[in-house]
Amino acid sequence: MEYLLGLDLGTTHLKAGLFTLQGEAAAVKLARTPARDLGEGRAVYDPEELWGRVSGLLREITAMLQPQDEILSIGIASMGEAGLLLDDGGQPLTPIIAWYDSRGKEVADGWMESFGGCRIRRITGLSPDYIYSLMKLLWLKIHEPQVLCKAKKWLCMMDYIIYRLTGEFATDYSIATRTMLFDINRKAWSEEIAQAAGLDLELMPEAYPGGTVVGQVTDPASQSTGVKQGVPVCTGGHDHLCGALAVGVFQPGKVLDSMGTAESLVAAYPKVPRLTFDVVKGFNVGCHVVDSAYYLLGGIHASGLCVEWFRREFSSPEQSLAEARGVSIYDILVEEAYKSPVGAQGLMFVPHLRGPGPADTNPHSQAAFLGIREYHTRKDHVRAILEGLACEFAYTLQSAEEILDLEISKIQAIGGGTKNRLWMEIKAAVLNLPIEVPAVQESTLLGAALLGGLGAGVYRDEHEALSETYRVLYTYEPDPELVRQYAELYEAYCRILPLAGEISSVIASRQ
Repeated sequence: MEYLLGLDLGTTHLKAGLFTLQGEAAAVKLARTPARDLGEGRAVYDPEELWGRVSGLLREITAMLQPQDEILSIGIASMGEAGLLLDDGGQPLTPIIAWYDSRGKEVADGWMESFGGCRIRRITGLSPDYIYSLMKLLWLKIHEPQVLCKAKKWLCMMDYIIYRLTGEFATDYSIATRTMLFDINRKAWSEEIAQAAGLDLELMPEAYPGGTVVGQVTDPASQSTGVKQGVPVCTGGHDHLCGALAVGVFQPGKVLDSMGTAESLVAAYPKVPRLTFDVVKGFNVGCHVVDSAYYLLGGIHASGLCVEWFRREFSSPEQSLAEARGVSIYDILVEEAYKSPVGAQGLMFVPHLRGPGPADTNPHSQAAFLGIREYHTRKDHVRAILEGLACEFAYTLQSAEEILDLEISKIQAIGGGTKNRLWMEIKAAVLNLPIEVPAVQESTLLGAALLGGLGAGVYRDEHEALSETYRVLYTYEPDPELVRQYAELYEAYCRILPLAGEISSVIASRQ
C-alpha cells in the first residue's frame, strides 16, 4: 500500500497522519506540543524535546506499516511566526520562541512607527503586530546581540523539522509570509526591510512554493523516526493554508471557516489584492501554499472560547446533568439552546472576549451581553452566544468580500465547532450560504500530506489532488424561514456593534 505522510506542528498538539492516495486517514497520532511558560508572557519550546516528540510520533506511525507498505513523501504544516537561531554547526543557539511570546511587544510599536505601517503592509501584506519573526529577531538584536552574531540561520517551526529530517535549510512562501521579512509581491526576502532592521538576509532559509521537494530523509533521521532513508521531504506551509488546500479553498469564491478556540476565515485570490490599507484593518494577505494563489486571513479571536468560557463559569447544573446522563455538557447546552427562540428573546451577545475581529477598528471593544431581562435563562444566553458568533463571522465575511471585490458562494468549515449542529444551522441562515463539512476532519494534516504528494508527483496539480481526495460529510443548507428572521437580527447586530464599542471605550478609559 502506498501512503502520504503529513505532520502538523500546532500550538497545542503535534500530529502525524498517514493517508491513502484517495485521502483516507489510515492512522493519526498526536502528542502535546512541549511549550514552556517562562512567565511575563514569554513561552518557548525546547528544540530537542520538540524533535523527540515528532520523531516519536513518526516511530509510532512507521511501526504500523506492513513490509509491503511504502511512504511516498512527507509534507509538513506548521504554526507561523515561531522560530529559533542555529549556529554554523546547525546547533540551536536559542530555544524556539513561541509565536505568541510577548517579547516582540517591546520593539513592535517603535519599528512600525519608524518603518511605517502602510509601508510594511504594502511589502508583506501584514497588519502591525508583535507576533512576527522580525519582532523576535529585533528583540534578540537588542538583548542578546552576541547570540545573533553567532547565528547562521533563523528557522521557523516547519523549517526546523525539515532541517532535522533532511539537513537542508528551506521554507515555503506561506511560512515566509509570517516572518514580516518577505515581499509577497516578488515572492522573495525583502532587502528593504532587512536593511532597515539591520539584519542579514543570509539568516533566512531559501523559500520555495508549497509542495516542493527540498530534501530526503537522512540516515540519522531514519534511525530516529523509522521513516525509510531517501523518502522525499516537501515544503508544506502555514497550517491554515494547508487546511484550505485540503478543502479546495485556493480559488476565488470559496472561504474556509476553521472553527476552534479561535475562528479563522481564509479566502483565496488569484493575485496580490491591490488593497487600500486603511481598509484592510485587521486582515492579513499573503502567499498561499498553492503557488498560483494568495489569501486573505481574518478571524474571531475567541470563538469556541466564548462557549467554553460560559460552560466553565455558569453551567454547573448542566455539568451535573451531563455526568448523570453520561454525555458531553456541550450536548446538554445545545439541547437547551434549541428551546430558546430565534433571537434569544431579545438577548444579544458581542463575542469580543479577546478583543475585536479584523473588521472592527476599535481596539478597546469587549464582549458584552445586551438586553438582559429577568426572564432570560441559561438557554437564552447560550443561544445568544451562538447567534453573536454567527453575526460576527458574517460581519467579517462581508468585509472580506468588499476588500476582495468577490462574491462568496460557499463556505467550507472544519474544526471542533462543526460538531455543534445548532451553531452551524444558525450560521448558514445568517450567512444565507451553504456550509460544507468535509469527511476528513484532519484537514490540516491532509493538506500537508497532499503537498507532499504534489512534490512527489502523485498528483498532476492541486485540482487533481482535490478531486481524488475531497468528500463531503454534510452540507448545512440555509433554512428560508431562519434566513428571513436572522436577516433582521444581523441588521440589528451591525447597528449595535459600534455602540457596544463606545461603551467599551468608556470602560477602558477608567482602567
